[in-house]
Amino acid sequence: MHSKFAHMQALGTKFIRFLLLILFSCLALPSVSLGQDATPPQLAAENGYMDLGAIDWSNHLIRLDGDWSLIWGSLVPPEQWHSGIARVSHLPHSWSSMLGSSSDMPGQGVASYRLQLSGLSDRERMGLYIPEISTAFRLFANRQLVASGGVVSENLDEIEAYSGDQWALLPSSVGGKVTLVLQVANAKHFSGGAWQSLTLGKASNIAERFNRMLVYEGVVAGLMLIMALLLLLEFAVDTRDRAGLWLGLFACVLGLRISISSHGALYWLFDFNFPWEWHIRLVYITMLLTPVFFFGWLRSCYPRDIHRRTLVILSIPYLASALLCLALEIAWFTALLHIFSLLILASVLIGSGWLLRALVRKRKGAWFLTLGLLCPAVAVVHDVLLVNREVQGEPWMYGGLVVFVLAQSINFLMFRVWQRRQIESLSRQLTQANRELEIRVSERTQDLKDKAEALQNANAQLQVLANIDALTGLLNRRAFIEQMKQLTGLHSQVAMLWIDLDKFKEVNDNFGHAAGDEVLRQFGALLRSLRRGQDRMGRLGGEEFALLLVDCDLDGAQRFVHRLFECLKDLQFTEWPEIEAVTASVGISVGSLRHDRWEELMSAADHAMYEVKHSGRNGFRVA
Repeated sequence: MHSKFAHMQALGTKFIRFLLLILFSCLALPSVSLGQDATPPQLAAENGYMDLGAIDWSNHLIRLDGDWSLIWGSLVPPEQWHSGIARVSHLPHSWSSMLGSSSDMPGQGVASYRLQLSGLSDRERMGLYIPEISTAFRLFANRQLVASGGVVSENLDEIEAYSGDQWALLPSSVGGKVTLVLQVANAKHFSGGAWQSLTLGKASNIAERFNRMLVYEGVVAGLMLIMALLLLLEFAVDTRDRAGLWLGLFACVLGLRISISSHGALYWLFDFNFPWEWHIRLVYITMLLTPVFFFGWLRSCYPRDIHRRTLVILSIPYLASALLCLALEIAWFTALLHIFSLLILASVLIGSGWLLRALVRKRKGAWFLTLGLLCPAVAVVHDVLLVNREVQGEPWMYGGLVVFVLAQSINFLMFRVWQRRQIESLSRQLTQANRELEIRVSERTQDLKDKAEALQNANAQLQVLANIDALTGLLNRRAFIEQMKQLTGLHSQVAMLWIDLDKFKEVNDNFGHAAGDEVLRQFGALLRSLRRGQDRMGRLGGEEFALLLVDCDLDGAQRFVHRLFECLKDLQFTEWPEIEAVTASVGISVGSLRHDRWEELMSAADHAMYEVKHSGRNGFRVA
């Protein structure tokens, strides 16, 4: 058996190595193909101008980075641009951080940018790749609106944010020139502006890039969610080993984050709009929950090296930060992005430290896990720098994490398959050995079980008969009074209602006791439908009923009675249509159950009910 296991492990290792090679190659293709997107170092916008005459558009996509003209605090139409009041702003950048500690450009506000392009070919139709801009924008090219996101307005209350990248087809150049005017408005995020590079290229290349990245992110997210489903199903089959649970949750959160960020593959696939506020909260929350599930998975792999208390303590900052993203306004928790980024980096360092300790102690599989983590660790560090706009480029995290998760998932599932086969083999042997014993035990215990069930059912029926009125389903008089005794000492205010059905004897005399029973039955059902969880209701005898409304004042009791009278009008008796509408006389007393006052409340409500009877019935009176 040991040799068979070793052979299976060797084959599994070779398969995983081959899979890792294929996955890394496939996932690296987008990054390799996007390497041509980088703007040449010597090419950058200067003072709102950019000369593109030397660009070979068949081979390059150009980032429109550099100095754009900026007019702060106004959404300037393209035809009304006033160069005299414009300043220079470097893009990509957030305008609120551009001036450091200056307060003349806060995070919330509006701004207009302009860039004049020259040297474009009149024969080539150009396109523009537009990453997400915080938090709404309009883009004009030669005074034509070519793209927009959200609702742009100088009134901050009217601004509506959007999410997701997009691309636009630019109009034909005039004399090789195109003037871009970008209007940006932000009322929600901590900082506003164009954080990422706008990319210019042939329209066909831009569309290809957008679609390629959309498919790429969709495939990666789909793979992550599929592996998450497999791992969670595996855990559902066998809940003893929680490694699959933690790894499945880790993959699920990552898959969800990938599917909603950047291109928003999930939104494109299912064609629905997710509220921006919850979109941005979900992006942050999934980012912060990832380390928690990662720590949980590492501990499940090495429980002897990582104490449960350590896991709980380390998880608290991430869970607390996730709760802040739910509780705080968008501008508040987005201002904590740098802190959240440090937490993510810390999780990488902590996880690396745990794995190094496992390596030193020569734990099983530590080398494989350590090598598998190198790829996502480098990717996370790169993407943290990317989010904080320290570097430019494309995210690496998706590729690195999907390689890691898929490799670990496949390794885990293969081991669990082998483990389950061994367990099944031993289980079949044990089942065969115990089958006869189980049969004998089951025969002996079945009689005891039947007798116990019969006794239990009999006791339950006796309990019901002892406490419940069989006709109405309410408490009987004895059980109702016992409930009052049990509630003695209750400090909250209560209302006692004493109800007597009017002219009930005439129903019995004119239509028979069966009709009277039906009236009582329907009335009992009506009271049960109006009952709150804490209330007590009972039939005291004949057509008299008592209700104890807990945590109820006089106004609440009166509202209850009015609702009861309205419902009484709707009672119908199919077999006895001649029965007129049922009415009731109700007495109300309000107080508390301290010092055994329940008898006083019942007596007062009873007395008030009889006053209603004597004054004409069909009403209520407060004692």
